[in-house]
Amino acid sequence: MTTQADRILLVLPSLERGGGERVMLQLAGSFLSAGREVHVAALLGGGPLRAAVPEAVVLHELLDAGDVSKGLALAWKALPRLTSLIRTIKPHAVLSTMTGTNLLAVLACMRARSGTRLVLREASSLVNTKSAIKRRAMRWLYRRADALVAVSVGVAQDLRGLGLAENRIHAIRNPVDVERLRQLAAVGLPLSLQGKVPYVVSLGRLTEAKDFPTLLRAYAMSTLRRTHRLIIVGEGEQRANLENLIRDLELADHVVLTGAMDNPHPVMVSAALHVLSSRWEGYPNVLLEALALGVPIVSTDCPHGPREILEGGRYGRLVPIGDAVALASAMDAELRRPSVGVDAVLATHGHRTIASGYLALLDGLAEVSQR
Repeated sequence: MTTQADRILLVLPSLERGGGERVMLQLAGSFLSAGREVHVAALLGGGPLRAAVPEAVVLHELLDAGDVSKGLALAWKALPRLTSLIRTIKPHAVLSTMTGTNLLAVLACMRARSGTRLVLREASSLVNTKSAIKRRAMRWLYRRADALVAVSVGVAQDLRGLGLAENRIHAIRNPVDVERLRQLAAVGLPLSLQGKVPYVVSLGRLTEAKDFPTLLRAYAMSTLRRTHRLIIVGEGEQRANLENLIRDLELADHVVLTGAMDNPHPVMVSAALHVLSSRWEGYPNVLLEALALGVPIVSTDCPHGPREILEGGRYGRLVPIGDAVALASAMDAELRRPSVGVDAVLATHGHRTIASGYLALLDGLAEVSQR
């Protein structure tokens, strides 16, 4: 027997500019449209995505925006508050995302003894989980969830590799709302980026995972250096290292680091090419967004997601991880002859279809299909 989850609690680490957070807020809107009562709990309050929370959603910010706690310290503070929230609002189902937040959600549901249905969304390759302790915690705590959502087939394989039950793992892709993206993109370029020189763009946090050093080296040796600027949209701990590399490669007049943007889509839609140079992913939304905006793609064949999204290179070129020579060649080739037929990809990522898959799990429908 199943019971419809009329009251749903979504648990996010924060409302910062993250792909996982954006997907969850998009799902929140879809759940509202399906007639569900939706609550969102952000472990850390504030953040630029606060304005993106749908109006009818009840937002709970568990820790003040100014709290500097991180990792275990943040979890220790947030756990009793999340437990109390679950006891108070009595959700029929809880949906959590991101590994650390998922572990916390399991513990909170255990402590609350609420009997609520728990679904965990795993959004990243296990390459990102270097801690053996965290992997052991995943093996122990993830099995207590009613269902696990892997955002790609590759992430589903990772979860099976932890010894988690096959019948609880469901691969559900990320949604893309093409109409909304095109509306966001129509706002217009920032004045600082306007000009006659065409450009190549890459969006992502300036972290080890995104491997922007390889992108910079590839750009430096490609023909694009003479014809296009390189725009990198994002912020992160590697900014100083990238600035040094830009100087070393004598690219200061060719590369722009814009920092983070609340709406990067006007920059993306005007690009001649989008490049993803990541070493690992889960299911990179940025590729779906580029396809939705008609921007050609070159991506590393990293675990996981690009190969699935681009169907083995049919809808964009794939290159080995960390290979600047191959990346440079692929960028030049994709500009000369862009891939076509991307509507077939977008058709399988409709936000209503994806939301219905999540609702089936939150409602406890055992027959939910694998996507």
